[in-house]
Amino acid sequence: MMRHWKWIAAVLLLCLVGGGAYLTVQAKAKRDSRQITAVYPRAKESFVGDPMPFYDQGKFSIYYLEDLRNGEVGFHPFSLLTTQDFYHYTNAGQVIPYVNQEDSPERALGTGSVIKDQVGRYHAFYTAHNDTLSPKEAIMHATSNDGQKWTKQPKDTFKASANYQANDFRDPYVFYNTSAKEYWMLIATRNAATGVIARYTSKDLKQWQDQGVFFTNDMNNDSTLECPSVVQFKGRWYLAFSDQFDRRVVHYRVADKLTSTFKAPQHGQDYVDGAGFYAGRLVTDNQHLYLVGWIPTKEEHSDRLKYNWAGNLAVHELIPHGDTLVPQLPQAAAKQITNQQAALTDKRTKLPIASAARSVTLTLPASKNKKLILSVGDTNHIVVDQRAGKMAYYNTALTDIARGNPMTETTYQAAADGKIKIITEDDIIVVYAGNQAFSNRIYEAKKTPLTMQLQ
Repeated sequence: MMRHWKWIAAVLLLCLVGGGAYLTVQAKAKRDSRQITAVYPRAKESFVGDPMPFYDQGKFSIYYLEDLRNGEVGFHPFSLLTTQDFYHYTNAGQVIPYVNQEDSPERALGTGSVIKDQVGRYHAFYTAHNDTLSPKEAIMHATSNDGQKWTKQPKDTFKASANYQANDFRDPYVFYNTSAKEYWMLIATRNAATGVIARYTSKDLKQWQDQGVFFTNDMNNDSTLECPSVVQFKGRWYLAFSDQFDRRVVHYRVADKLTSTFKAPQHGQDYVDGAGFYAGRLVTDNQHLYLVGWIPTKEEHSDRLKYNWAGNLAVHELIPHGDTLVPQLPQAAAKQITNQQAALTDKRTKLPIASAARSVTLTLPASKNKKLILSVGDTNHIVVDQRAGKMAYYNTALTDIARGNPMTETTYQAAADGKIKIITEDDIIVVYAGNQAFSNRIYEAKKTPLTMQLQ
């Protein structure tokens, strides 16, 4: 009998030890799955929609609308990525859920922002959206002690005042105005048949008063100015917003004071990337200025089809030059990846396929008669045309480009030294040339080498 109990005890001990080892392995696997090492990250099971970056004590918390594409009634919860260098990320997962009911105002969550108040409590403001309700949109509030576990505050919900279109009232961006000693909220909405950014103010982050229009669309179109953000950096104020209808790029405006008129830069473009980058929000750690957006996927994940909504997180570091902003890969990330030089000739130079991020530096000839052609296979070509001052992406045969239309394009001013940087990671190719970035997703790049040549 004793021997029998000893045998049972031995089995139990083995199970406990083995089970403990198994649980340890499982726990480690779970921890490891939360770590993402990438310049353009996303969770494996989903895609990154509108980011809401927040900087606090050496860490960037990038809340975003997670596009799960899982067919549920509700969609787009707030999820969270954190980083210190824009290359090593921790995936905290979903932090504010939608309500998976057809009649809920929170059937879908829309863009918002996060702020920490004077006593260290976190506040998230976000859009509640449901196409079947009237009005479709409202501004909602949630609070947290740690930025990850949130409690919704439905009593603080408010809708558009009579001055604005109630069905277009979204993307609240909240910050503390130290001069006025009050909180300001910028909201993307519409007034008099055009896009405007409304301003609301509050002393307690609970009751908000409409203070009228902060900024009116000045682009000679009627686009809604989505995902607004405003920050002060090195003595100037910068306002950014996304053009919903026309070019679908992120624009910016500049002012010396928050209460001054925000104007487009006098020199250069009022945007830093093409339509392959959207919903960019500004954030600063007081040393650097960043624009945090996403590079979209394509319909049916096919290179021949158009960009759609959400994709991979993408970040540009913005360098002020006068009143213009020049994008570059965040230097904290650039230090983490492979950097190489490549020579250009009239013959094709091939870069091996690489899923990990890398940076390739090229120098264009002083003569502007040559174009740089970056090709992936026979039908994906990025053309950098110095003479025309354009970068364009074509999904067609190289011989048909002259009579074809680009899928996306942007204008740029070439750098004096002719330097161009190309960042590749998996199916993403981003070109930094002169004063512009040009972000692209080319699925063929996963299986076909990138080639470069002058033409």
